[in-house]
Amino acid sequence: MLTFREGDSAVNYILPLSQTRLDDSDRVGRKSAVLADLVAAGSVVPDGFSVTTDALDACLAAAPPGSEEPAQVRAHIMAMALPESFVAEVAAALAGLGDDPVAVRSSGVAEDLAGQSFAGQYESVLNVRGLDGVLEAVRTCWASGFSERIAVYRGDGHVSAEVGVLVQRMVAADAAGVAFSCNPVTGDSDEVLISAVVGLGERLMAGEQTADEWLVRDGKAEITAAAAPGEPAAIDAAQALEVAELAVRTAEHYGKPQDIEWAYAGGELFLLQARPITTLSAVVREQIEIPIEEPEQFSTRDRNAVRPWTRLQTSLFLPVFSDAARHVFRFTTGATPQASSIGGWVYMSLPQAEPGTQLARIEDIAVQIRDGAPRKLVDRWNTEWKPAFAARLAALREIDPVEIDDATLLAHIRDMTGFFAEVHDVYFRLTGAAVVLLGELGVAAQEVLGWSAAQTLQLRGGLVGDHMQIAIGLGELARLAAARPDVRAIIEQGAPDAVEQLGRTDPEFAQALLDYREAYCHRTIGFDLTEPTLAEQPAVLLNLIRAQLDEPFDADRERAALRARLDATLAEAEPGLAAAGPQARQRFEAALAGSDLGAPVRDEKVYYAVSLWALLRYSLLELGGRLTAAGLTEHAHDVLHLDLETALEALPARADLREQVRTGRGQHTWAAAHPGPAFYGPPPTPLEMGPDLPEPSAGAEYVAQLAQWSMSLWAGGPGGESPAGTLRGLAASAGRYTGPARVIRDVTEFGKLRRGDVLVCPETTAQWAVLFPSVGALVTDNGSILSHPAIISREYGVPAVLATGSATSTFRDGQVITVDGAAGVVTLAGEL
Repeated sequence: MLTFREGDSAVNYILPLSQTRLDDSDRVGRKSAVLADLVAAGSVVPDGFSVTTDALDACLAAAPPGSEEPAQVRAHIMAMALPESFVAEVAAALAGLGDDPVAVRSSGVAEDLAGQSFAGQYESVLNVRGLDGVLEAVRTCWASGFSERIAVYRGDGHVSAEVGVLVQRMVAADAAGVAFSCNPVTGDSDEVLISAVVGLGERLMAGEQTADEWLVRDGKAEITAAAAPGEPAAIDAAQALEVAELAVRTAEHYGKPQDIEWAYAGGELFLLQARPITTLSAVVREQIEIPIEEPEQFSTRDRNAVRPWTRLQTSLFLPVFSDAARHVFRFTTGATPQASSIGGWVYMSLPQAEPGTQLARIEDIAVQIRDGAPRKLVDRWNTEWKPAFAARLAALREIDPVEIDDATLLAHIRDMTGFFAEVHDVYFRLTGAAVVLLGELGVAAQEVLGWSAAQTLQLRGGLVGDHMQIAIGLGELARLAAARPDVRAIIEQGAPDAVEQLGRTDPEFAQALLDYREAYCHRTIGFDLTEPTLAEQPAVLLNLIRAQLDEPFDADRERAALRARLDATLAEAEPGLAAAGPQARQRFEAALAGSDLGAPVRDEKVYYAVSLWALLRYSLLELGGRLTAAGLTEHAHDVLHLDLETALEALPARADLREQVRTGRGQHTWAAAHPGPAFYGPPPTPLEMGPDLPEPSAGAEYVAQLAQWSMSLWAGGPGGESPAGTLRGLAASAGRYTGPARVIRDVTEFGKLRRGDVLVCPETTAQWAVLFPSVGALVTDNGSILSHPAIISREYGVPAVLATGSATSTFRDGQVITVDGAAGVVTLAGEL
C-alpha cells in the first residue's frame, strides 16, 4: 500500500474559505479562491474548505518510478493510503460543517481563467456523507486532473497536477442554473441571460435537462423559452431579477463579464461559481469583417457546410474539394463544379458550357457508360484503392505525433496532406459512379414498371461494408455489458469517472472497450477538423452503449429485416416485370445488381476518409501545441485559425503568429454571425441546343435521362403549410412512430440518445450510423430523398421525415412526437 512521502505530516493541507484570498489560487485552485474572494465582497456562498494542491503534490511524490502515464497516475491516486495527519485535518474541517451532506468539487489552478474555463472538465461529487465518502471523492477529483479529456481540452496533450479540492456544505436547491452577465451570443452588455431548472443544476450543466430561459433587460425579466409550457417556471420574474443583479454585481467586481452558477434554497440565493465568459472576446472584440467580392456567375452556398470553415480547414480542404468535385457529375452532365470561399462560407458554381461543348461531353459520357466505367471504378475500389488506403491508414496510426521531433512532425503532416488529396479524389470519383449506378436502376424502374423514385429507392440495399463493424462492435460491447451486472450498473449510473471504474471493476470489459475505441473511434464526425472524435469523448461512447443495453444491435436480425423488405418490394415488381418481357427483366436485374454493387461504397468511402481527417486533426493540434510552447500562439487550438503553410513554416522559423491568429479567428467569428445568402448571381438560363448542332445519339439521350432522374432526387424542403401542432417535411421512409424527441445537433450530444427516442437533428452523415440501432424515428431540418438520412432510415426500417426546415428549433427534449414517414408529417403529442 502506497503512502504520502515521509516528513509531510506537519504540512497544513486544509484552508477554510473564510481564510482564503484570491492570491491563494496557486494553493487551492481558481474556483475556491474566487468564491472566497466573493464571500469577502458580500456574496452568499455555501461554507466550506479547500484541500490544497500541496496534498496532491505529496501524493504524486510517493508514486513509484515508471508511473508517469496518466492512467498510472490515476491508479496510484485511487490506491494509495492517506496518512493519519491528513485524514485528521479533513475530519476536523468536515466536522465544522455539521452533519449535512457536502459537495466535493475539483478546483484546478488553470480553471475558470479568461482564456480557457475548463468548464465541465474536472470532476465534482455531490451529496457526499461521512469522512470516508469525502476522502474517496477527493481522490476522484485529484484523478480527474489526469484524464484524457483534460489533455484534449488543453489542446497540448498535457494533464495537470495542479488540482485543489473544494468541500462545501450541500445546498438543497429548490431551483438552480446559470447566468451570463451579458449576452454571450451578441455581446450586448445590457442583457443578462439566465437558464433555470427545478432542483440541482448538475443535469443542466451536463446538457441532460432542458431549462427555462430568461432575458433580463432594463429592469424587466422575460421568459423566452419554457422547459415545460403550461407548467410553473423554476423561478419567477422577481427571482430572475435577483439572479441578474448577482451576475452583474459579480462582473462589476472583476471588471469583466462573468458566467455564474447559482441556486435558490429556502428562498435564499447562493452563488456557487463564477468565471469569465471565455467566448465573449470572440463575439465582441474579434469580429473582423471579410470583404466580399460577389461572383459574376451563379453560385450556391454548399448545403453540407452548416458553419463557416476555419482558415486552416479552408487552406487544406478547399483546393482539394474544388479539384475533386469535378468527378461528381462525371457520368451525368459532365459539369465541372468549382468551390470558393465567399465571406467565409463555401459556395459552389457550375460554369455553363457552350451547347456544342456540352453535347460533346454527353456523347463522351455515353461511351464511358456503355463501356462500364462506373462499375470499373467500384471494382477498382474493392480490389485496389480500399486495401491500399486501409494499409496506409494503419501505418499512419503507428506514428504518434507527440513522440516525434519537429522536423519529423512537419514531414508527417505534409505526407498526410498529399494522401488527403488522393483519398478525396477517389472519394468523389466513387460518388459520381454511385450516382449513375442508382440512376440506371431508377430509369429502368421508371420505364419498365412505371415506378416513382420513392418506389425505386425501396430496392436500395445496405447494412454491408467495412463501416458496418462500427455498429456491430458497439452492439457486441452492449451485449457484453448487459451480461455483467457490475459493468451495466457503472454504465447506467454514468459517473464522470466511469471509464476508470470499469478498469478497476472489470479489466476484461475495459480492455474490450479500449480495443473498440482504438479500432473504430478515431474518426471525425463529418469533414470538420474542429469537431472532436469519438475517441476523444469516452463518456459519449459509454452513453451509446447504455442506449443499447436492453436490446443490443443484432446485425443478422437487421439484415434479415431489410432483406424481407427488399423481397416484398421485388414481389411488387414481379407482375410488371413478367408483363414487360425477358429483355426488360434482364435490363432491370442488371441495373439492380449495379445499384447493389455501389451501395456499400457510399459509407465505406466516408469511413476511410474521416479516419484520415482524425489523424490530421491530432497531428495539427500537436503542431498547435508546439507553436504555443514556443510562444508563437496563445493556445494549441489557435492553429485552426492559420493557413496550413503559415503554421508549418512558423515552427522552424519561430515566427510570431498572434496577429494572424487574431485575424483568422475574428474573420471566422464574423462569418458565423453573418451567414451569406443562399446564392449569388443570376440563375443560369436553360441550355438550348441550336439547330446547327447534330442530333444527340441514343446513348446521349439516355445520359440525359440519367441526369434528370438523379437530379430530381435532390429536391427537398417542407411540403407546404403545416397545420397547427404539426411540422411538414419530406416523406423519406414509411412508417408511423410515437416517442420522445431527442434533439442532437452534433457528436458532443450523441450521449443524450436513449433507445426508442425520435432523433431530431440538422442532418446525418455516415458517422451518425452508430445511433440508428437505438432510434425509433428520425426528423431532420435538411435532406432529400437521396441524402444519407433518407437512405439509412430505409436500411433500418425507421420512419423518417426530412427537410422540415426547423425541427431542431421547434421541438425540445422529452416532447412526445408522432412521426408519419409516409405522409411526411410530424405531430406534437405531449410532454414526458
